[in-house]
Amino acid sequence: MRKSYTILLSLAVLLSMVMSVQAMESKTIDRSNGASASADWCETNGDITTGKYLSVTETDDGTDIYLEIYTYGPDYWSGKSGYIFTEDDVFSIDRKLNSASLSDVEIEVCNWDTGETETLTVNADWIGMGDISRDSYTSRSQSGNYIWKSSGSSKYRDASATSSIDGMDLGASSYASLSNFKSAYMSMEK
Repeated sequence: MRKSYTILLSLAVLLSMVMSVQAMESKTIDRSNGASASADWCETNGDITTGKYLSVTETDDGTDIYLEIYTYGPDYWSGKSGYIFTEDDVFSIDRKLNSASLSDVEIEVCNWDTGETETLTVNADWIGMGDISRDSYTSRSQSGNYIWKSSGSSKYRDASATSSIDGMDLGASSYASLSNFKSAYMSMEK
């Protein structure tokens, strides 16, 4: 009888090991860490407003940079924008969101009306201002044997930014911010 119990116990242990291996094989986890900085420059002369917007997001994969330049009035709207992704080390940011810097990068921008393109050289510096705010989230969903879970946290801080485009100094930003974030995603089949 004792031998039967030993065999059953051994089978149960083996079965649980096989099941845990199968669960591990059907489990996917993705993690992402990153940081970002953005800034707006806006100027109004009479009824004409001119603005520039720059955003930089760095993850483990590389750095995304987006630039937009626009002008509008009562019966007028024009603009151009461009985007690049680079694996070069062009962006740095302090962990405590005290400062950030984008070194010279070339971005090809496209005119929204004509489709004409031009290449602009952009750089920027940010200085963190005020308190750091924090945010976090978690979510879970299930459909049949599939389970999805995601979670994330971020810190962000207001900032002041300066930039130049093709050597033209934009002066102090109208608004700017710095942030860093962590996120995780898991999918599992029971």
